Parts: sequence; C-alpha cells; structure tokens
Amino acid sequence: MDTCYYSLVRRGEDGRYFGWVPDLPGVTAAGLVEKDVIRELSRNARQHVRGLVERQQPVPAASSGSVPCAREQSQRYRRILLILG
Repeated sequence: MDTCYYSLVRRGEDGRYFGWVPDLPGVTAAGLVEKDVIRELSRNARQHVRGLVERQQPVPAASSGSVPCAREQSQRYRRILLILG
C-alpha cells in the first residue's frame, strides 16, 4: 500500500528551492533545481517512514495539505503530493 504526504516547496530570494513535509518533521530538502528538491524530498520521506516502521514507531497520518500553517501562508509555495511506495 502506498502512503501519500503533501510537501511544500518554495523558491527563496537567492533562487534556491527549499522543500519540507509538514507531516514528517525533519524531512526537508534544498537545492538549485526544483525537480531535484522534489526527488530528494521523496527519498528522505521514504527513508523516514521506513525508519519509523523498522523501529515499530507510529507513522504519522497524512493531512489533507489544504490548510497551510501560518508560516506558509505568508509565502508563495507549491504544494506537491508525494507518493511513497
């Protein structure tokens, strides 16, 4: 069964991209190319979830991603669905 999480990606003033997965604290990625950041986010999220399962810890439920927190509301970002297989 696949697990899905929304990620948020924004472009900074310096032109670099930064992404994170709000439902998986600590899962982030940064880089010069958005596509690379998304790929790294997917890999990091997959590794994070796999580690939780291996340690028999609960896997966070995915939120709808429809209501960003206050920090994200003040910035422009893209919301991207990550499907972790």
